[in-house]
Amino acid sequence: MIKILQEITDWGDQPVANGIYHVNDAGQLVAYQAPKGDLKTFINPMKRFSQSHRKFKTIGTIDEPTPSNVIIVKGSKGNEYKIIDGQCSCPGFVYRNDCKHIKELV
Repeated sequence: MIKILQEITDWGDQPVANGIYHVNDAGQLVAYQAPKGDLKTFINPMKRFSQSHRKFKTIGTIDEPTPSNVIIVKGSKGNEYKIIDGQCSCPGFVYRNDCKHIKELV
């Protein structure tokens, strides 16, 4: 799920324009729209997007597009993991390079 956030930070006497930010579940910035500009979508999400010392309001949500080569599986505790090209995003695969989700697909 991607949250669409409108920045509402009051910058005082500073001439800063607040934009619209599209943020994924991991808190990464996937797209940005300046107040009078077009929506810019990033190929790779920006991992260092910080919301500290700023105020936002949620103005909408959209489903995250899923590429055709991605398989989404549910873990035993209800978490969703993505399998892309034989690699799973679960912690087990990250640490051991192997997991039960991959074994279940085979």
